[in-house]
Amino acid sequence: MGRMSALAKRKARGANLPSNSAEATMNRAGGVSFEIKDPAVKLITMCGGSFFMEPRFYNGDACIPARLQSKKGASLKEKFGKLQERLKLAKEKAVKVAACDELDDVSHEIIAAAWDVLSGDNPRDLLAIAHWLRKEMNIRLTPQVLLTIASRHPNGQPFIREYAPKIVVRPDEVKTVLLLHRFFFGMKTIKNCLGNGLSDAVAKFGERGLLKYEGAGFPQWKDVLLWLPRKPGKPLSKPVAEYFMFGKTDKDNTPIAHARKKLAQCKKFNGKAKELVTKSLANWEVVLSQFGQTAESKRDVWEYLIDQNLVGYMALLRNMRNLLEAGVSTATIEKAAARLSDEEQVKRSRQLPFRFAMAKEILEPSPCGHWGWGHSRTPSVREAGGSTRHINKLIDAVETAADIAVENVPELPGKTAVFADNSGSMASPVSERSKVSCLMAANILAGIMAKRSDDALICAFGTDVAEVKWTRRTRVMEFYEKLARADTKGMSTNTHRCVQYMKRVRFNPDRVIILSDMQCWNDSYSDGNFADEWHKFKRGANKNCWLHSVNLNGYGDSMVQEDGDRINLIGAFSEKMINMLLVTEGVQSDALPTLDQIRENW
Repeated sequence: MGRMSALAKRKARGANLPSNSAEATMNRAGGVSFEIKDPAVKLITMCGGSFFMEPRFYNGDACIPARLQSKKGASLKEKFGKLQERLKLAKEKAVKVAACDELDDVSHEIIAAAWDVLSGDNPRDLLAIAHWLRKEMNIRLTPQVLLTIASRHPNGQPFIREYAPKIVVRPDEVKTVLLLHRFFFGMKTIKNCLGNGLSDAVAKFGERGLLKYEGAGFPQWKDVLLWLPRKPGKPLSKPVAEYFMFGKTDKDNTPIAHARKKLAQCKKFNGKAKELVTKSLANWEVVLSQFGQTAESKRDVWEYLIDQNLVGYMALLRNMRNLLEAGVSTATIEKAAARLSDEEQVKRSRQLPFRFAMAKEILEPSPCGHWGWGHSRTPSVREAGGSTRHINKLIDAVETAADIAVENVPELPGKTAVFADNSGSMASPVSERSKVSCLMAANILAGIMAKRSDDALICAFGTDVAEVKWTRRTRVMEFYEKLARADTKGMSTNTHRCVQYMKRVRFNPDRVIILSDMQCWNDSYSDGNFADEWHKFKRGANKNCWLHSVNLNGYGDSMVQEDGDRINLIGAFSEKMINMLLVTEGVQSDALPTLDQIRENW
């Protein structure tokens, strides 16, 4: 009788596990998953840690559940059917919103979720999320997509003029919005709210900003001005408008354009040309294209640009290889290194954490192999015979800059467990043109959290979990190498092993932070799933523990139910989200969910 009672209790507990609930579905990897019902929360997880219309490891047409064979075939088919139905409905809705049938399934789901937010009780949320993405997460394209979509919905239109100048941070993003509108809605006339909002944005950039992003392709600023509503003095003064419309310049009213026109006539990079470069505020691409035709002239141009501080921080970070290959002087390298490691400039640059890792990889690739799939590794400058002394100076500057960037991150009090996903799917690049993988982003963020934690357990995970050794003196750049070298026994995404590992080493944290694409496994090769393991972990001593699920390649679902106790779903590449995690917990202020924080601040 006693044995039968024990079996009955065990069976009852199993029935109460999250994976057996009616809400459980399946992700693209074949693991237990849950749909995120609040469309605003879904957008936060999908957009904060990924880029719009970029390649991903999994797609809806070729996801793993379609190929699974199991004794529980009927159950798997039912759960996979929920995923298929969700993607089908998202595509149907997205295509109705915009003529975008050729987009991938994740992009369809983003558009569908955006439309659902606009159709709900809080349509302003969509613009607040777009503003947060652009200003706090430093993501460029997705906020412009959301702004464009919102301009076509009656509920979004009252907020467009207010938010357009906030979301459009760079002049070229005006062009991006107009091209997106054309892509999504064809040649339909843009709504007045969007036209006026973009005109306000153009006005704030003025002659200097527009010239910096003139470019050679369509649309030119002339095309933009013809597209937008105009009136005398708006969005540009008459002299500036006449320059972009007809090419007229005036040394008093359009001094930058006038100098740019004179510069275009110069044949040699002499004193006159250098003076005009400074007056015209010509960017490095323009100057190098015009005057850097030989090895000697290329060196002279780079040395002048660095000396006159005419290369922006991000451009300098990306052009270290070009400086070395041009053979610039030691004095120029020292100036570049000083700028890169200058505390004020580092903090003002707002670089995403993995940008520093990518910069170092260009100079000296790590033996761990961080490049995303689909990319061949370019030989490093050191391998190509570059000056060792110069390379070392720049590497030290980049590593110092990464450590400086951490100083503004708030401290994580108490015990923190951080698990960085190093599975196969995390090798996917963050964008089609980038060689940076999601794995690199996860490992760098884990390093930042380690540096700011009172007491931290830092692990990589794949098929199994591997803890890394570190000290307070470990540099941020070292963490991603340590984590990538860790032996995770394979490249599956067995996230539930993270919970099992904490139990095994008896680490009872105040918070657990998972950095992953959340496509967790639980098929015949695994012995559990994250949802069930977390449910059991929260019993007893760990009932007050927070789970922060940080999505680095949003697929629109979650490995736990969104309404669970002390569960925070977010997508983010930026270390700034650490502050949001603490606010969510109520450590820095009254507890406030992520969505409410965005509503309040953005």
